[in-house]
Amino acid sequence: MKISVQSQNLVDDIGAVKAYAAIAKAGFQAIDWNIDHALTPAQITSGESLEDKCVFEKSLEEITAYYQEELDEIHRNSLEITQAHAPFPAYIPGREDVLDYMIGIYKKMILFCDSVGCKNLIVHGISLGKHNNVDDHVRIRELNHKLYTSLIPELRQTNVTVCLENLFSSDDGIMAGHCANASEAFVEIFDLNNIAGKECFGLCLDIGHLNLLKGDPRHYIPEMGDYIKALHLHDNDGLSDQHNAPYTGKINWKHFCEAMNQIGYKGDLSFETFHQTSLGVIDEEMVQPWLDLIYKIGCHFKEKIEG
Repeated sequence: MKISVQSQNLVDDIGAVKAYAAIAKAGFQAIDWNIDHALTPAQITSGESLEDKCVFEKSLEEITAYYQEELDEIHRNSLEITQAHAPFPAYIPGREDVLDYMIGIYKKMILFCDSVGCKNLIVHGISLGKHNNVDDHVRIRELNHKLYTSLIPELRQTNVTVCLENLFSSDDGIMAGHCANASEAFVEIFDLNNIAGKECFGLCLDIGHLNLLKGDPRHYIPEMGDYIKALHLHDNDGLSDQHNAPYTGKINWKHFCEAMNQIGYKGDLSFETFHQTSLGVIDEEMVQPWLDLIYKIGCHFKEKIEG
């Protein structure tokens, strides 16, 4: 069980050399690589053409060359890339051409992740908005089915698992998003793996999102069981998606650890606490102390989960 943290904000704020050295100095063995920054939500939702906007349109060799300097820093600091985040959203209402484009990006990301030894790629599903009608529920299911089944050929030829994530929607207030319901998420992942003929899909449990929707880890986690392949660990006040360090919000971490111990979780402990180490919030001198503390919290969680 490796303890991991996201690259987001750290690399953007202080550069790859300082960021990965600080992550390694804190004790982390792995990273959740934010290659989602290759195509931002603002670009995807801009209404402009997405062609020639993303490096993942290029060949695998060109993509590797683009990221080579960052990869060198990751390896220089003996860090593993155990999970990566894909760009989102995958779909804009009424724009299936966006979905087709994003599927192409995700296919290339799967191949790239496999080439760098990253075992999990997190791909957000498509969620309903507050004002969708009954017919839209069927349409959203069809779009998610198209999204994930389109990735099966690449997943079959690699060792990468695409992880769906329990999401919330902030359309006129917080509401349940894709995979927020454990029973529905379990069935969707089961069906996708059945179609693939191998275990190509799993869940990235975002504990912060679960808290926003008043979910109980003692119920959600046991219901998902072995389908939980990756984690996004961060805390919040139950009102907004703050991405702060554990024990700074309202999540009951004792219940989280007990539930993860119950299912015998053997994956990595990956923190998505980018707000806590952002230079927009803290001074650069405080980055290392926060990383040190987050890593120590990870060690505590590991001890509790492994029993």
